[in-house]
Amino acid sequence: MTETVSGLELRTAVGSFPSGVTVVTTHSEGMDIGLTVSAFASLSLEPAMVVVCIESKSKSLPHLAVGREIGISVLASDQLELAVQFARHVEDRFEGVEIERRGKIGVPFIKGAVAWFLGIVDSWFEGGDHTIITARVIGCDSDVHMSALSYFRGKLS
Repeated sequence: MTETVSGLELRTAVGSFPSGVTVVTTHSEGMDIGLTVSAFASLSLEPAMVVVCIESKSKSLPHLAVGREIGISVLASDQLELAVQFARHVEDRFEGVEIERRGKIGVPFIKGAVAWFLGIVDSWFEGGDHTIITARVIGCDSDVHMSALSYFRGKLS
């Protein structure tokens, strides 16, 4: 039998590692889809790839299918309210949000973000209660003069 820690123990310890806060987006079935994700990282430089991890029960997950264009907006330190808005379970998370569209399908990106990545979903992997999504990056940019929003010990700052 393998020993393990509780979810609370893991959350507390992992929460001591600060992470950035992103909004992952796509355009699917005539609507904009977006959700707040802090589990984001670079995966590979050659080829350029990133990874995001999304709760497997998320209603947004089926819209992030292999082959689909997705966007990742790294939120700026003054965009805390957007992180909260895209984490809520509401019908239109984009209400009142300024966006810019990129890619062939018009993927929405959060205006004023520190950085953005346009990617194509490459693969899905099961990871416990989350789905690990890898994406090939086909476009990106950043503003080196801005500070990113961070998530540390359960708090956004």
